[in-house]
Amino acid sequence: MVTRRSMTEAEMDTVVEEIFALYERYGADDYIGEPVSQLEHMVQSAQLAEAEGFDEDVIIAAFLHDLGHFCSSRGETEDMGGYGTMRHEKVGADWLRARGFSEKVAKLIENHVEAKRYLVHRNPDYARKLSEASKQTLMYQGGPMTEEEALRFETDPLFKASIRMRTWDERAKEEGQPLPDLGMYKEMCRAHLARQQRMLSEQVLSEEQRKSWKENGYLHLKGFFSPTQREDLFAWVADLEGRPETPGKWMKYFESSPQGERLLCRVENFLAYHEGFDSLLQGERLLAILSTLMEEEAILYKEKINFKLPGGNGFGAHQDAPAFTTFGQTYHITLMISIDASDMENGCLEMVPGAHQQGILPSTASGEVDPDYAQGLTWVPVPTEAGDILLFDSYIPHRSGPNNSQRPRRALYVTYNRASEGSFRDAYYAQKREVFPPDCERVPGKDYSDTGVFNIGNPVRVM
Repeated sequence: MVTRRSMTEAEMDTVVEEIFALYERYGADDYIGEPVSQLEHMVQSAQLAEAEGFDEDVIIAAFLHDLGHFCSSRGETEDMGGYGTMRHEKVGADWLRARGFSEKVAKLIENHVEAKRYLVHRNPDYARKLSEASKQTLMYQGGPMTEEEALRFETDPLFKASIRMRTWDERAKEEGQPLPDLGMYKEMCRAHLARQQRMLSEQVLSEEQRKSWKENGYLHLKGFFSPTQREDLFAWVADLEGRPETPGKWMKYFESSPQGERLLCRVENFLAYHEGFDSLLQGERLLAILSTLMEEEAILYKEKINFKLPGGNGFGAHQDAPAFTTFGQTYHITLMISIDASDMENGCLEMVPGAHQQGILPSTASGEVDPDYAQGLTWVPVPTEAGDILLFDSYIPHRSGPNNSQRPRRALYVTYNRASEGSFRDAYYAQKREVFPPDCERVPGKDYSDTGVFNIGNPVRVM
């Protein structure tokens, strides 16, 4: 994800000079068994992107896509049998992220190897036409994608641009092509960094908002999304609500109404199957706010939609922190996006301002806050309007009542962790799918009542 750190103009200039110093030092090296130099290959890639009318972010990604071969210290990374740096796409993307480049640029760079693996899987003719060097590196890059990997890659918002990147990568090997003045690429990179800084300056929270966050443990930002964006959110949630239960994909969980009806309670693990939500929830605007509150780069941990349809049950008093320790992480922030207006009648969230400073509170064996202790806390309702967002600390106790209205109370709950503590989203859902799978994946007769940390305070059916 994008590093959220303010940079001065001098620092941006230093980053650009650092990049082009690497080109000056290593650009004349042979391009791993191909008939052109590293610099010739990268310039030709950028020229092909520009010729096809792509925007500057894509052109920059094309120009920098192989930077990972020489931006890390020699000897610190594994070698692909003489064909360059192992996982050079990840090395280069992370190096650029740390220096203020956008997530779009970094992700395109990461994807250029994935696109190769995809095309080898999908297109036998492509595989046969690979150069010998490219065939050799493929063995170190994971080989052809599996069908499951290919289907997932096709849902990536940058899929089409990534495939074009790969096409340029294969074509950018023409001998004897004159090199242009690299000054235009320097200026392009400098302008890109400046744009990222302007976006960051527009998105940071006010001093009053940051103070409220630290004091209360939650922050309510009203009217965060525009009317058009609210319409998109409404449609996206309705889309996921209507999708069939499908083993191995999105995870749908249900509860029982007071009348014994089966009600949709939650949908999880849907980013790989929904481009809109993936772009939004891992986009720069939200990550800027999350990273500001976290005081370092934030990365998505898990996502869910709680539906709480009419007749739906409430959620018991609990803290998130005790349930988020599986992978050794210590701190999380959850972003709630209000799809529908929420109030006490349809079960809005209730918080205990300032209680996040008390650490882990007394709790029951099931992980909820001890009822006697919870009764002595001062609970404050936090009603929301559609399009509001609410951010809350993983240590703040929260709860919500049942939906006694005829209105739904649908809300996204998206949890993020510190990037320095690792990326565990895929591991989280793999473990949850094994311990507490959705109904359509459960083995008949098997007891799923021991849900561990995966159902604290929730009304989801366990049998």
